[in-house]
Amino acid sequence: MHSSSAKLHRSRWTSGLRRMLLIGLASAAVTLTACGGGGGSVDRGPSTLTVSANLNGLYWDKSQERLFVTDDAANNIRAWDGGTQFTQYAALPAAPASGATLGQLTGAADGTLYVTRFGFGTDGAVVAVPKTGNAYNLGGTDALRRRIGITTTPDGALLDGWFIKGGSGAVSELALSGSTASERELITGLGKPVGLAVVGDAIYVSDQNTGNILSYSLAKVRATPATLADGKVIATFTTLDGIDLMTAASDGTLFFGGSGGKLFRISPKGETSVIASGWPKIKGVAYDENYRRLFVAVSAADANSAASVRIVPVD
Repeated sequence: MHSSSAKLHRSRWTSGLRRMLLIGLASAAVTLTACGGGGGSVDRGPSTLTVSANLNGLYWDKSQERLFVTDDAANNIRAWDGGTQFTQYAALPAAPASGATLGQLTGAADGTLYVTRFGFGTDGAVVAVPKTGNAYNLGGTDALRRRIGITTTPDGALLDGWFIKGGSGAVSELALSGSTASERELITGLGKPVGLAVVGDAIYVSDQNTGNILSYSLAKVRATPATLADGKVIATFTTLDGIDLMTAASDGTLFFGGSGGKLFRISPKGETSVIASGWPKIKGVAYDENYRRLFVAVSAADANSAASVRIVPVD
């Protein structure tokens, strides 16, 4: 009996040690090289980073492993240090009388960032922010267009979404020539296109007026411009959801939130799920595919609270 008990004790001790080692290895596996310049382990969340700013667009630059955010209050773009701070990355051209009204933020392969200005029908613009030198407004664009969404295509082009009050909205392709751009409409007849994302040949558009998420073929609309009716409806949301800016994973998964405080995911199969709810208004979102985490710009709940960037693990 004594020998059997000793063997049983050793077996349990060995099994327990094995479990401890496995747990230790699993813990070590999530302590990864720091991104965003923070100098520590990666924060996959769930976390809340308080930001003294009026947040809107977010962009994750995967080549730099760096998060950029727009701040209407300071009319600038900030960069996250990977810890708790968001410091100024670039001052933007002087805000017009209508205000900073910054929208979606995106980046090109050469490191240039682009952000839209809504402009309230008088000051709509696209701002370019090069890696070196000063930010500037792209010349040649129509200031009457209320711009919100902007994204890049796989071949490096820029698409932006806009609408004119009392009229219809559209998605245009911007042809850049130095510091100017010309616009060609690819999709017309939309209500209020807010979020844009491109994955492969698919353009995804969130139309806040109808609550629809639509998809189009990039090649087809470049050959022959499309209308609202030509789009494939991926999902439909209510006016209370108030769908807003969008981002996408390389497999076509879409992420976005809205004024209803819900954070949504649409799978490549078109299945919709709610990742989080009960938050204040959600604006921009950005996805870090390497570490499978989502960054979400959340507005301040009231005058006595602050805006935040929420980090949400995506599994």
